[in-house]
Amino acid sequence: MIQAFTDRILVLITQVGKVGNLIQASIPSTTPLRLDALFPDPAPEPLPSPPAAIQLTPLFGSAPSEHMQTLHSLYAAQIATLIWLADDEELMGSDRRSVIVGVALRKSKNVSEEELNKEERQVFHGIMDTLRTSLKERST
Repeated sequence: MIQAFTDRILVLITQVGKVGNLIQASIPSTTPLRLDALFPDPAPEPLPSPPAAIQLTPLFGSAPSEHMQTLHSLYAAQIATLIWLADDEELMGSDRRSVIVGVALRKSKNVSEEELNKEERQVFHGIMDTLRTSLKERST
């Protein structure tokens, strides 16, 4: 779900029907963003890198482990980057608003505290592809 408000944008990503851990992503308005990386045609391009100046602030809830907290932060940073790069005047308006991301994911099997496992990577890329498609549909 993507919902634009006057001062921020809310994006909810859930596999369990709950809002989950809320994280706010923001960047200074002077931080440049690459506009050519969002919707390549026709071959898929890797996801754009989140800007180095991104600030992630936990607002509500907490992840059950350090690994999940890192994963939630990765989701928030990547989702915010895709939102900021979206060419959608209705969604973004004329300014770069903060993005609040709610993340509620099922626990993965075979979790390694040091890196993402295959299932986590597949879910991450599936969600990012769905978000890109949704943003592309909104802008047309």
